[in-house]
Amino acid sequence: PLSDSVVTTTHDMTDEEFLDMVQRTTFRYFWDYAHPVSGLIRERLGSGEIVTIGGSGFGVMALLVGIEREYVSREQGVQRMLTILNFLNTQADRFHGAFSHWLNGTTGAVIPFSQYDDGGDLVETAYMIQGLLTARQYFDQSTTEEIEIRNLITQIWETVEWDWYR
Repeated sequence: PLSDSVVTTTHDMTDEEFLDMVQRTTFRYFWDYAHPVSGLIRERLGSGEIVTIGGSGFGVMALLVGIEREYVSREQGVQRMLTILNFLNTQADRFHGAFSHWLNGTTGAVIPFSQYDDGGDLVETAYMIQGLLTARQYFDQSTTEEIEIRNLITQIWETVEWDWYR
């Protein structure tokens, strides 16, 4: 069924207002629509249990923007990062350290991307690792949680056997 109607208005925006609108809206997708168990990003609207590793790497970077622009607190961001990292480290299927394109957001089991694509995906893994390395630099405080974030990211990153795929 259709949703309830809403009324909206438009107005001219400054560059800063426009940037804020774009960043806030993008952040809200990654924050509000993340899988409730893994914290990873769903493949698309209506994809249920399917989370995407590459999209989740973008989501990690969006999380940092959300903290910086005060859409969520640093503590909320820390908790989301720990959810994601603990899931990736303990539940997500990996193949010589690489993640698959899609995972089940509750179990971490591979969901095949196609008939012959049910193993490690270096492109998706690279997007995730890029997001994680950005977060590793960002969470630089000496709190127990931020030290744990950096240690988990290092462990995940160093476990990827990039040369095995060569």
